[in-house]
Amino acid sequence: MNYLKAWAIVCVLVAGPATAEEALPDIVVADFEGETYGEWKAEGEAFGTGPANAALPGQMKVSGFKGKGLVNSFLKGDHATGTLTSPQFTIERPWLNFLIGGGGHAGKTCMNLLVDGKVVRTATGPNDRAGGSESLEPASWDVAEFVGKTAVIQIVDRHTKGWGHINVDQIVLSARPGAPVLVDLTKTLTVTNTHLIVPVDNQGEQIRIGVFVGDRLVQSFDVSLPTGDNPYWLAAYPLSHFGLDGKEIRIAQADGKKISDVYEAGFDLIRIGTAENVLADDDYDQPYRDQFHVTTRRGWNNDPNGMVYHDGQYHLFYQYNPFGIKWGNMHWGHFVSTDLIHWDERPIALFQKTRRDMMFSGGGFVDFNNSAGVGKDTLFVAFTSTGRGECLAYTKDGGLTFTELPENPVIKHRGRDPKVIWYEPEKKWVLVVFNNEPCAETEATPSRGPEIHKHANMAFYESKDLRQWNRTGAFTDPDRRAVFECPELFELPVEGKPDESRWILYGAQNRYFIGHFNGRTFVKESGPHGGSRGSLYAAQTFSDTPDGRRIQIGWIRTRPADKYPNQIVSQSFSLPQQFTLRTTKNGLRVFIEPVKEVESLRGELLSDSPDGLKACEGGLCEVLIEFKEVGKHELILDGTKFSFEGKKARIFVDRTLCEGYIDDGAEYLATNRASANFGHSESAVINNSQVASLKVYRMKSIWKKN
Repeated sequence: MNYLKAWAIVCVLVAGPATAEEALPDIVVADFEGETYGEWKAEGEAFGTGPANAALPGQMKVSGFKGKGLVNSFLKGDHATGTLTSPQFTIERPWLNFLIGGGGHAGKTCMNLLVDGKVVRTATGPNDRAGGSESLEPASWDVAEFVGKTAVIQIVDRHTKGWGHINVDQIVLSARPGAPVLVDLTKTLTVTNTHLIVPVDNQGEQIRIGVFVGDRLVQSFDVSLPTGDNPYWLAAYPLSHFGLDGKEIRIAQADGKKISDVYEAGFDLIRIGTAENVLADDDYDQPYRDQFHVTTRRGWNNDPNGMVYHDGQYHLFYQYNPFGIKWGNMHWGHFVSTDLIHWDERPIALFQKTRRDMMFSGGGFVDFNNSAGVGKDTLFVAFTSTGRGECLAYTKDGGLTFTELPENPVIKHRGRDPKVIWYEPEKKWVLVVFNNEPCAETEATPSRGPEIHKHANMAFYESKDLRQWNRTGAFTDPDRRAVFECPELFELPVEGKPDESRWILYGAQNRYFIGHFNGRTFVKESGPHGGSRGSLYAAQTFSDTPDGRRIQIGWIRTRPADKYPNQIVSQSFSLPQQFTLRTTKNGLRVFIEPVKEVESLRGELLSDSPDGLKACEGGLCEVLIEFKEVGKHELILDGTKFSFEGKKARIFVDRTLCEGYIDDGAEYLATNRASANFGHSESAVINNSQVASLKVYRMKSIWKKN
């Protein structure tokens, strides 16, 4: 049920038949449906010369506006500023209703009503930090005291950082308010079981819920509550971490904001229970769950974190939202595996310290020589605490619980995503981290990228005890996007030359540098090489692998929640991939191929005929194809187009993604499957007369069936 419909129902039930005044028609002040702003005056760069049609370049999907046009000040990104001012109009109704979204910065991203030259009403969008939504929501001003007076509306964008823009649409004078009835929702629960059960609607407004003991806020999280008693799915959130057993807790809005009464039924569904009350036998066979790529059981996953081999297990931690299928509420989820193929999901490893201090990305490693003094061969993780800085924590029970070092944060700066490695020549630990503060290195190397990445660099720190860290240098490049977020640093031998090696440095965009590491900073020999690799982002490699292989897993961005809302999980991880450094005609290059263990997932050979690609229809397959000539080739794989430049490819088709390894790993590409009809579409080779060989295997599911 939408806000306007809910309000109409309330009016009928409470007020009865409309009065003569309430029957007056609305007066549209502005609907922004024209190609220009008409008599509205735009100043600065943020608003351009006319309304936007939806999202602007680089912006998330914008929704909730009416018609085709809206005011959107993201025209040149968040750093642009300006104002948009209406002509004078007469206030002829007691309510001014409008739709508003974007930044929540008072006085800086806002819409103001001016009467006699003074601001008498103001409103902002809902967003003031990472995450959030570009949805416009209804709002209303009571302007009864100004009826008969002339007024001006001014839409303002004076904020130049995150959420530095404002969205507005459908400004209407009305006899009735257009916003919902706002209420305080609260309930008291006794923790008589293990989990907090929270209903989730995949598309509704994000509401900040708090868990309180007395007046103390224990945890807060953003969640889309359903507007009825039939949620898309239920989240089970463990409470033992907070020491709440047997205690009385209060559930209420965490930000002090009232919310629409349409969410009362959904709020009433919040209760205490167990994970078994919520989890279903068919969770791992939901239509939008990949079957041989690992994904969290319920919720959202993005960056892989803390990847390390320890005590016979590969640990894959990851960025995790337990309360929805969109980004937010960043915890660390946790998988373990003994074979890199089949993964067991463990409980949440790191908990955000309320929504204002989330657990962002970082790496894992083994303190093999007891440098920190907490025990030899202790498993450590390094992570970014968004409210504090770079932090380290260790576990004595295989990642079920973590203890932070008392020195946290060990580094404070404007950046994130620490990775820790052991540097044997100097018997010390090295931490590399994305840094976005100006430094001598960025001043000496001018940027060719966008202003937002102007100071991007990879900073290096050293430590003997993992507790005290000293900065030793930084590396940057004119292509700042190649050194943006999630740094990786490791040494690779040159294939066929056992006495020769190089160091590899790369960031979240998958573009890599080849060179040397001198213990203090990275020295580039060549790069950046490679492309974005499609939907792959924020990849990380395992530390301390038992056989010395350099194995990577990345986040594959898939399944947009706004396009396919009927799901309990969103996003996926790549297959485990092995790096090798090979000599090519263009110099040294990194090659990327699936680890050999992936072959264990091959089932039936469906086809070994050059014209047998139709066997891929139904998805869940591996395709090995070679063409007679090098060139650009295009395939349709179970309804998804996949094109590559080269001679041969090894392509994996899962329910929501395709992964392609080109020419024995010289190139790699991950693509998002756009079709909602997964597993029931055509497969074909464009110009199949050029196919030299083709094999299609059915792929097995990695999920254990109940």
